[in-house]
This record gives sequence, structure tokens and C-alpha cells, in this order.
Amino acid sequence: MRTHGRRSIALLVVLSFSILTGPAHAQDADVLRRELEALRQQFATVTQSYEQRLKALGDRLQQLEGRAAPAAPALAPPAPRAPAVDAPSLADLARPRQPFALAQPGRALLFDIGVSGDFVADFTSATRERRHDGTFAGRENRLFPREVELGLFGRVDPYASAVVRISAGEEPSEGASSSREVIVRLDEANATLLDLPLGTTARFGLMRPRFGTLNTIHQDDLPQVDRPNVLSRFFGEEQLDGERGVEAFWVLPVSIYHELSLGIFDGDNETAFGRGSLRDPLLIGRWRTFFELEERGGLQLDASAATGITADGHRNTVVGLGAKYKWIGAGSGFPVLTLAAEGLGSFRVVDTSGGDRHVERWGAYAYTQYDVDRRWAAGLRGDWTELPVERGREWALSPYVQFKPSEFLRFRLQYKHTEGRGVVERSADEVFLQGSFILGAHPTERF
Repeated sequence: MRTHGRRSIALLVVLSFSILTGPAHAQDADVLRRELEALRQQFATVTQSYEQRLKALGDRLQQLEGRAAPAAPALAPPAPRAPAVDAPSLADLARPRQPFALAQPGRALLFDIGVSGDFVADFTSATRERRHDGTFAGRENRLFPREVELGLFGRVDPYASAVVRISAGEEPSEGASSSREVIVRLDEANATLLDLPLGTTARFGLMRPRFGTLNTIHQDDLPQVDRPNVLSRFFGEEQLDGERGVEAFWVLPVSIYHELSLGIFDGDNETAFGRGSLRDPLLIGRWRTFFELEERGGLQLDASAATGITADGHRNTVVGLGAKYKWIGAGSGFPVLTLAAEGLGSFRVVDTSGGDRHVERWGAYAYTQYDVDRRWAAGLRGDWTELPVERGREWALSPYVQFKPSEFLRFRLQYKHTEGRGVVERSADEVFLQGSFILGAHPTERF
């Protein structure tokens, strides 16, 4: 490329010199034109060759750059060594930790908000509707909002959390259909103290006490559409809900999980207690343990006891023993097999024409559920119970199928056949349809 350039410059210099120094009479105009044209052609040829060479070299350079390995990144300077920190003292370990940064003065702390809706349709015979003795008494052959709930929960400060739940639902009707109303009420409003001596926590306010296996579970998270008959007979349709009091909770510092809880409440449950006074409080205690069986699943056991004074001034004590086993398939986490059972005993004193009488009643339920995958599940529940005061007993069988398009939407179809004797003499067939949804945050129910 440089050689062609030098030749072109030399030709131009020679041409200029010959024009300036040669005698003018030795050349005529035609000769000069021919020489000039020849020089132009030669210059164009050299220029074209020069451009072709430049293009070839550029293409070659691009090919070499494409094949070359990427350059190794420059080594980052070594990070400065962190200063040595002394081991924390016992006082440091005992001091409560701040799990998050508090807001600046004048700014509110954020909390979670969630809404859940639970709608149920109960299809049964005209006789059950007329007598109002179906599972959902007073709402037979109706689609009704069982519970629409607004939940607010979060941290109060580094040492306490709180939850507030407001629910609305259709109450049972005793008269004409026009008397049915949707009642709004405060379901829960309690604060939990997270850092108490000996590793305990405690909560106070309005709550669902820790009793048995299903009491703390809300309506939309039940394993079946309805609660087992023994729970409904002993405590009412919503079980021990809306108790006011204080409850302490302790996980024992041992290798196997053990959890103890003890609560003192007013005793406002009219079905089982109803005294409603701290002078004769409702006392509730529960022990729960969990065994991890590795690839064979997990087993939960719990024992509960509640004792209080009834509205007529007599003591009632209810004890319960529950078990729940869950096996989860390897890989994708499905299928899931769940086996659960719970038995309750009631010991109370009732007024009779001959004086006070001690009444002992028993009841139990058991169910199994098989989750095929994330969407489909099927199960079967069996119930048997005596009435807590009157003479009578009943049993029921309830197969069901569940479909969950997602974790926030669920549908259930359940059939229930009930046979009652004594005061509850009946033979009832019911079909339940349930639709539940969740908006926003929703705490996961415990195992």
C-alpha cells in the first residue's frame, strides 16, 4: 500500500518537472493532452488498487477480532479485611433484637392487608329446609356468604405484632326469609408479645384460642366445607371463636418439638360455657408435638383441655386428643396423602328434675385426603358424636372433591349423609358447593 502511494507521488513530481523545465516548442497541445490522460488513468488505477487493499485489510482485521478470545477481566482489588468482632456476651444474646428498621417519626409503619371470601351453597330436601335442621341451619337450599373477611396484620414494633380481622356473614334465620341479614362483626383483634422471659410469647385481646386441631383454622381454610359434627355439637358451628383473654405460648428447648399453650378467657361460648366472666374464667391448655419421619412424612399429635362455667352455673370440661399424618411425594411434592383424626370427651353437670346430674359425652371424626397434584384432591370424612346434653347421637359420611386453579382460588363439591337418633332423629342428604378466594396477603395455616 505504501509502495503504490510512493509511485503515484513520483509520477506527479516527474510530470510537474517536465512541464516546467521542458521547452514549450517541443510539445504541442495534443501530445500534452494524451500524456495528461495517461497520467489520469494511471492515477485512477493506483487509487482503485489502494482502496481494494484497504478493504481487504479491514475485513481481515474483523475476522481476527472475532476469533480472538475475550480478554480476561481486570482483577478487582482485594476487599479490605473486616475488623475483628468480639464474641457476643450473654447480655447481648438476651437483649431483644430489632428485626426491621423502624419508620422515621411522623411516618406510619406498613402492615399487610388481605381479603378472603367464602361462599357456600347447601342443597337438601324440603323437609330439612322446613325443619331448619340441616348442617347450615336456617340456610338450607341457599347460596350464602358464610364469611367474607378483612385482615390487617403486621409488626407493631420490634417486640410485638398484631392482627385485626373483621368478618361478615349470613346468620341463620329463625323466621321468614326476609329476616336473613349479613352481620358484620369483629372476629379477632389481638397483639402478640414476641420477646418474653424463658423464650415464651403471649397474646392478648380477641382471638381463636389454641384448642384441638381445627379451632384456629378459619372457615375458608377448613379441610372440608363444614366442620366435623362433634365440634359443631360441642362448641357450635364456628367452634371456640371470638374469645377474649390472654394466652401464653412456649416451645420447649429440647431436641423434639414440643409446644405448650395456656389461656385464660371470659368464656363467651354459649354452647359449651357461656359464663362470660373472669371471676369464673374459661381455662384452655394444649400440648402439641411434631415428629419428622424423613421420607415417610410427618406426624403431629396434640392434646387439649378446656374447663369453664356454663350459663346456668355448672362446670363443663372438654378434653380432646388429635393426630395428623402427612406424606409428601418426592420430586415435585405430589402426591400428598393426609390422614387425620380427633376425639373429644365432654364432662358437665346439668340441672334435672331430680337435681344435678353428671353427663359424659363422646365424639370423634376422621378423614383422609389425597392430593393428586396442585389442583385436584379428593377425600372422605367420617363423623360420630353424642349430643353434649340431650339424649341422642348421630353419624355422618362425607366424600368430597377439591379443585384449586391456584393458591388463591378454591372450589369444593361435597356430599354428606347424616343419620341421627334420639332428639336428632333424622336421615339427611346434603350437597355442598363451596367457592373461596383470597385477595392480598394471607398467612399460611399451620400444619
